[in-house]
Amino acid sequence: MKRLIAVLLLMAMLCAMLCACQTGRQDPEDRETTPTAETPDPNTEPETDPTDPTDPQPEPAPVPVDIATTGGVVIVGKIGFDETGWHIVPEQPLNITYTYFLDKPSVFPEQTRIRMLNPKDDGIDKTVYLGQTVTVSGEFRFVRNDFETLFLLPYTITIGKTAEESYGDSTLQRPEDPVDLYDPSKPLPACMEPRIANGAYIYNPFMLSKESLQYMGNDFALFYCDFVEAVLTYQSQVPCPEKVYAELLGSVIYYDFPLFDACAKPYEFFKHYNAETKTVSIEYKYSETEHQRILDRLLNAANAMLATITPEMSDVEKAKDIYHALCTRMVYDDSALEEFERKNSYYAYLHNSGVCVTFANVYNQLLTQAGIQTTLATCDYDATMGHVWSVVTLDGKDYFCDPTFELSYDRGGGYRYFGMNYADRTKDGLGKDGIRVGRYFTHAVTPDMLAEQSLRN
Repeated sequence: MKRLIAVLLLMAMLCAMLCACQTGRQDPEDRETTPTAETPDPNTEPETDPTDPTDPQPEPAPVPVDIATTGGVVIVGKIGFDETGWHIVPEQPLNITYTYFLDKPSVFPEQTRIRMLNPKDDGIDKTVYLGQTVTVSGEFRFVRNDFETLFLLPYTITIGKTAEESYGDSTLQRPEDPVDLYDPSKPLPACMEPRIANGAYIYNPFMLSKESLQYMGNDFALFYCDFVEAVLTYQSQVPCPEKVYAELLGSVIYYDFPLFDACAKPYEFFKHYNAETKTVSIEYKYSETEHQRILDRLLNAANAMLATITPEMSDVEKAKDIYHALCTRMVYDDSALEEFERKNSYYAYLHNSGVCVTFANVYNQLLTQAGIQTTLATCDYDATMGHVWSVVTLDGKDYFCDPTFELSYDRGGGYRYFGMNYADRTKDGLGKDGIRVGRYFTHAVTPDMLAEQSLRN
C-alpha cells in the first residue's frame, strides 16, 4: 500500500511539472503557424545585424541640393510623362531660388518633380529619353504668366550623368546648331569597316552611325575603337585624350553600342572619367566568363538578322530584309514602359522584346552594319508619352520605317509601315502636332524633306 501511495505521489509531481512546462506555450495549431526559436520559419528572412557591413543597409534619404540662378541650370534626373505632361524627376530634391523678378526671387523648396513643355512648344523631343537617367542643360522659365509653376526648358539632353549632382549656372546659353565634324576624306580606322563572312554581313561592334561621326568627329573614332576593344576584352580602363569624348560617351553608347549596356554597369562621366590620368574606367556586371557568353549571345542574335544581307543587294533590298528579320522576331513588351531597362536595345537582341524606341534603335544599328544612313523620328502620339521610329536614307531619299507599328499586322511579316513618305506616315493622325528628327539634336520635319512617293511594297 505504501508503495502504491508513493507511485501516486510521484505521478502527481510529474503532472505538476508538465503543467508548469506548458505555461506560456501555444497550442499545437499555433505552433504550426508561429515559428519558435527552435523551429525557424523558412519563409521568414533572418534578422540582419546592423553592425555587420555585409548586411544590406537602407539607403540614406537623398540630400537636397541648393540651386540659386537667374535661369541657367543643369539637372541630373529621369524624364517622365503622366496625365499632366512631361516632367523631370531630379536625383536629389532641389531647393530652388529662381531670380526672375529682380526685387523678389521665387523660392521653390524640396522640388522632386519639375514640369517640362510638350515637344511642339520647346522643340525638344523627349520620348527617346523616357525613363533614362539624363543630364539636362537648360533654363528655368515661367509659362503663360503662371508664376507659381516652374518649368525646365532644355538646351541639350545627354544620356547618362555628366555631373555628380544638379547645379545652377546663370552663364549657360543655348548652343548653336551642331557643326558637322566628320571629314569623309580622312579614312576611318580599319576596324570600323563593314565585315563580311560567307558572303553576308556580320555584326561589327566598332561601327558608328554616320550621325554619331558627324556629331563627334574623326578623332573620336580612334578613341571609340580603343573603348570598344576594352569592353570586348574585359579591360577596366581605356585612355581618353579629350574630356568631351568622355562627356558624350553615354549617348553614343546608347545609340550605337548595345554590347556595353548588356554587360557593363551604367556609364557615368563624373564617376568613370579621370581628368588627371585622362582615362575612362569600365565596371562590369558579370564575371569574365559570363561576360563573354553574353557578348556571344548578342552577336549571334545580330548575325541571325543579318544572315541574308549581302553587299551585292541594293540598299532598298538590304533595308527590307533587315526590317523583315527584325519585325518577325520581336514582341512588344508593355512592362518596359515601367521597367525602363527593358527599353534598352540589348533587350531586343537577347530577349526579342522591347518598345518603339528599342526597335527603332536596333533597326538603325543593323542598317549601320550594311552601310545605310539612319536617324530617329519622334512625335507625341494620342496624348500619350510619344512614339519613336526610324528614318532611313535609301538611294539619296529619306523614308519613314516603323518596326513597332508593323508588329500589329501579320505578326510583323509585312511591309505596311516600311518606306513611307510624310503623307502616308501622318494619314492616320500620327504627328498631328509635328514630327522631329535626329538623335543628338532634333529638328522639325516638313513633307518636302521626305521622299515624294512611298516605296510600293
